[in-house]
Amino acid sequence: MKYPIVAYIFLGLFVVASILQLAFAFIENQKLRRKEKVLCMMMLGIAAIFAFPNHYLIYIGAFLGMIGDWCVLRKKTFNLGVVAFFLGHVSYIFECLYMIIGETEIRWFSHVIFIMAYIVVTLVMFAVCRKYARNHTTLNNIAQSFYFAILAVYIPVFSLAVVKVGSFMFLSLIGSVVFIISDSILVITHFGHKFKRYDFYIMLTYLIAEFLIIAGFVLTLIYH
Repeated sequence: MKYPIVAYIFLGLFVVASILQLAFAFIENQKLRRKEKVLCMMMLGIAAIFAFPNHYLIYIGAFLGMIGDWCVLRKKTFNLGVVAFFLGHVSYIFECLYMIIGETEIRWFSHVIFIMAYIVVTLVMFAVCRKYARNHTTLNNIAQSFYFAILAVYIPVFSLAVVKVGSFMFLSLIGSVVFIISDSILVITHFGHKFKRYDFYIMLTYLIAEFLIIAGFVLTLIYH
């Protein structure tokens, strides 16, 4: 399958935007970083559209990441940003599940099993949050549980994709691990200790994770 030249152009723009974003984060220029940040995932999302317009969950996930990037820059909209990231994770996971299942009909009980497993993981995460984040409200603990649970689902789902689908899905698996690292740094710095150039490390791992997850999807769809 031939990869559209326009997708290459926007992928190149993503690389340029990412380099600029990392440079601004490294020199800790918050003004320039805030203005430029949303361009990274915008360019990657547009590249995904031109690559595979029918696989809408891939670029929806990227654009939700873009929305999350904008929202977490502001204290008032930080929680909305977390919701956007959460939905982005959901988009990637379901795209991965659809690739695992392939072109066969998706049975209703497959969704039920996935939802039940997610609920169990969420309850476990809630117990952990209640124990180690006692200074947060119950509502915050619930929100944290849902978010951490979706991150916990990443690795087993993408690992299954590596086994069942193969091809380049190992890139998405690596990306999911890096995403967990990125979000862990974000949580630590937002609710706890901030260290020098923490924005740089968050964005470095975040951009690598997003690129690897989407690259795994796209390359697998091209060559599998």
